[in-house]
Amino acid sequence: MINELRMYTTRPGKMKDVVNASATVAQKIRGGDTYGKLIGHWWSEIGKMNQYVHMWGYKDPEEMRRLRSELAAKEDWKKKFVPLVGPNILTQEVRLLRPLTQIKKPKNNTNIYELKIISLNIGQSVKWAKNFLDLVGSIENNSSNIGLWNTELQDPNEIISIWSHLNLESMSKFWSDLETNDDWRDFNNYQENSVKNEQNIILRPSICSPLQ
Repeated sequence: MINELRMYTTRPGKMKDVVNASATVAQKIRGGDTYGKLIGHWWSEIGKMNQYVHMWGYKDPEEMRRLRSELAAKEDWKKKFVPLVGPNILTQEVRLLRPLTQIKKPKNNTNIYELKIISLNIGQSVKWAKNFLDLVGSIENNSSNIGLWNTELQDPNEIISIWSHLNLESMSKFWSDLETNDDWRDFNNYQENSVKNEQNIILRPSICSPLQ
């Protein structure tokens, strides 16, 4: 299994139009999981703005390439969907991800999601992931790490981490409370010499997202 993470930057004021078109018109053309299994479908609220973010699952890269080519060749895709969103998308960023964990179902019925893009020094991604996975089960509560991935393409020294939180207040409290956790402080001390930078984007799920 591989995952594909797509992040599109839209024109200001057009993000929700793009997300809604993808959640309705595109999903109808896709016919369920015919062209890849939808994992999550979100739009950005805090952090990098005007982002439409979606994640897909495939058996392997060959299946991903084949299914995406078949979808792109469909007349409905070219004539009914692409004209709706193409003029409103400024950039497309695609990552091929290797899952390091099974995707975990959030504990809450409705959630916000925190996407962390962690860039590590060369050769540190495996060690960082092991240290994180040794720790994460002991710090989760209503906030859960629902998945961890190592980027294979673009940057093999990158980790993708997604957290679910009940709301913005509970997210802030979760991270604030961890500041007094000795194990988390030790992990942060380790990170000082392994992490180059970290991006955080707060996401809201769209109406079609399996992760709500």
